[in-house]
Amino acid sequence: MKLNRPCTVRAEENVTLRDLALHLLDVTENAVRAKADIIRISIHLDKNAERLTLCVEDNGPGLSVSPEHALNPFYTTKKGKRTGLGLSLFQAAAWQSQGDLTLSESEFGGMKVEASFLYNHVDRAPLGDIAGTIKALTISNPEIVWICHIEGPGGIRTLVLQDFILENPEASLFTVVDIYADRLRLALQEACINSG
Repeated sequence: MKLNRPCTVRAEENVTLRDLALHLLDVTENAVRAKADIIRISIHLDKNAERLTLCVEDNGPGLSVSPEHALNPFYTTKKGKRTGLGLSLFQAAAWQSQGDLTLSESEFGGMKVEASFLYNHVDRAPLGDIAGTIKALTISNPEIVWICHIEGPGGIRTLVLQDFILENPEASLFTVVDIYADRLRLALQEACINSG
């Protein structure tokens, strides 16, 4: 006898593991571990070219190996680990939506990780909660100069966490980071970049 039970899957179980924001989190945590004190996260949507580009740049020590070697899933700089899947998984996410991932030197002298995606490709992972991801990073590393550059068909906005700290000298760090995250969400909306 067959039972006809409806199959329900909550969105959180299925989507959050694929969010591009989590790839940005991984790359940015690598920059923090590399002792960078300037980190810029750029999100650019070119609707004419149908390209979404995500970029993390820092002023850390940069790559000590070739970009090809760094993208090898069996390469890692973390002690006690045998694999470094973060960059290779990010690259795979780009490839599955007719994009690419490149590693190069940042204009700050450190590392630049840039991933591009065909924006309307059926296999492009959703952007996810970029503001929430950046909020988590900034609250735990307020000594870093955090720059978020957002560019889309609706406009261009560059937000620097330290500007918000200076504008709100009496506010707690938690309050300032909340304001920063809210402004990032607004900048994404104004630039016409949605989280999907």
